[in-house]
Amino acid sequence: MIKFERDKYSLFLIFLLLSSYFLGFYLREITNGAGHIDLEHFIWLIVIDLKQDYFETIRNYQSYGEATFPFFHSFQSFFNPATKNLFYCLNNTIFNLLIIFIFYQFLKLKRIDFENNFLVNLIPFIILLSPWFRSSSYWGMTENLSFFFLIPSLYFLNLLIQKKTSFRNNLILTVLISLTLYARQQFLFLAVFHILILLLNNNKKELIFTILIYSFLSLPGFYVLSIWGVFKDISQVTSASSGLSLENILLNITKISSLFFFYSIPLVLINFSRFLKIFFSKRCLLIFIIVLFVKYLLFNDINYPFKSGGYIVKFNYFFLNNDPKLLILISSAFFAYIISIIKSNNYKYFLILPLIYLNYGFVNSVYQEWFDPLYLFTYYIFLSKDHIVNLRLNKNSTITFLFIWEFVILIIAYVYYHGIKKLPLFYTF
Repeated sequence: MIKFERDKYSLFLIFLLLSSYFLGFYLREITNGAGHIDLEHFIWLIVIDLKQDYFETIRNYQSYGEATFPFFHSFQSFFNPATKNLFYCLNNTIFNLLIIFIFYQFLKLKRIDFENNFLVNLIPFIILLSPWFRSSSYWGMTENLSFFFLIPSLYFLNLLIQKKTSFRNNLILTVLISLTLYARQQFLFLAVFHILILLLNNNKKELIFTILIYSFLSLPGFYVLSIWGVFKDISQVTSASSGLSLENILLNITKISSLFFFYSIPLVLINFSRFLKIFFSKRCLLIFIIVLFVKYLLFNDINYPFKSGGYIVKFNYFFLNNDPKLLILISSAFFAYIISIIKSNNYKYFLILPLIYLNYGFVNSVYQEWFDPLYLFTYYIFLSKDHIVNLRLNKNSTITFLFIWEFVILIIAYVYYHGIKKLPLFYTF
C-alpha cells in the first residue's frame, strides 16, 4: 500500500514537471538570460539560410557571428520542417523530451540498487527544472543536442575506466564523443580523457584504432575549417575563438572551481558528517592552507566581470563588492577536498577534472549552463555504481533534495531574469 501511494505521488510529480515545462514554453520563458537573442539574431537566420542554400551559407558562416560549429544548425535545417520560428521552437521543445528517455535508458543499464524502484523513472525528469535545459529547448538553442550523444558517452567512459568495455563498445564511444564534439565543441576534454584512459589501461591496439577513427571522423570538420581559412588565421573558427588565451586558464581557475563547488553542494549536504570528517582531517586542512596561501597570492587582485561565472560569482558581485576572497576560499576548499579523497582505486575518474579546467579555461567567459544539467548526468551515468551508493544518490531523500535544489535554481533564474532584469514574457519576433 505504501509503495502504491509513493508511486502515485511520483507519477503526479512527473505530470507537474511536464506541465511546468510546457507552461514555460507557453510563457516564452527566458531563464538563461539570452535565449531569445541567440535565436533571433544568430540561430534562426542560419537555419533559414541553410534551408535555402546550404553550401553557400556554410561558406559564409563566420559572417553570422555564431559561436558554435554548424552541426546543430545543419541538423535543424534538414530535420526541423518549421518555417515559422514559433513552430521551430515548439518542435525543439518536444524533441528535447527524448533526452529524458535516453537518460532513463542508460540509468536502467547501470542497474543501481535504488531505495525505491520507481526512482529510476523519476530521476531523468529533474532536468525539466534546469533553467538552461528549458531555455535551450524553448528557444531552439544549440546546447541540448549534445546531450543525445553525451549521456551514452559518459556511460561507456565509465565502463572503460572499469575495464569492462569491448572493442565494439570502444568504437561506439569514439563515434559518440565525435558527435558530441560536433554538437558542442566545449566537450573536447571528453576525447582527450578517452585517449588518456586507453593509455592508462595499456590498450595499445584500441588506442591506435581510436586515434584513427577520431582522425577519420574529424575530416568533415577540417574540410569546413579549410573553407573558412582557419589554417591561415585561427581566429576565423567562430566568434567564440576571438577570446581564446592561455592566460585565461589561470584567471578562470577560481570561477570554474566555484561552479564545481556549487554543483557539489547536494553531495556535501546529503553526506555532511562524512564531508566534515574528511575536510577537518589533518591532511585535508594542511592541503587547504597551502592551496589557500598560493591562490591568495595569485588571485587577490583580480576583479571578475559581472558577465558569466554563475550564481556564486554574481552573488560575490552583488553582495561582496566583487572581492575575490570568497571565490579564493571556495576554490581552495574544493581543491583540498578533491585531493584528499583521491585514492588509487578511483583516481581515473578524477583525471577528467584538470582536463575540464584546461578546456573551459581557454575562453574569456565561463557559463553556468556548461554545468547544468551536466552534473546530473555525471552523478548517475559517469560515476560507478559503488560511487552512487556510497554517496547516497540512490536514496529517496536524496532525489527529493535534488528536485528541491533544481527547483530553487529555476526560481532564482526566473526572478532574476524576468523580475530584476525585466526580460519580457511572451517575447516574439
